[in-house]
Amino acid sequence: MRVYLDEDIASQELANRLSARHQLVATIRGASDRRAWEHAQSHDATVITMNSDDFILLAPEATGHHGLLLVYREREDRRSISAAEISVAVDRVEAEGGFEDRVINLNHFRS
Repeated sequence: MRVYLDEDIASQELANRLSARHQLVATIRGASDRRAWEHAQSHDATVITMNSDDFILLAPEATGHHGLLLVYREREDRRSISAAEISVAVDRVEAEGGFEDRVINLNHFRS
């Protein structure tokens, strides 16, 4: 599976964890959300982002999109989903049928 990490979530730790099992598409720094979404879709990549407000509006515009995985920060940092938990959540969603045409809250799939 191909994955595009939006720049708001593109930590080196998460990239390392995901690249062990998935192909990462290069993150475009400073690009508009629309440009990032189009870039990901042109590379058949699922988008992972914390920027739910903007990307959730873009997904319905694309029939047959490759998936949008949303990560939400908790009010308390210690409760926020970690890179390790995001990686596990991606694997769980993939095992349950994949990402095509889906918008998924990864927080619901944390361990």
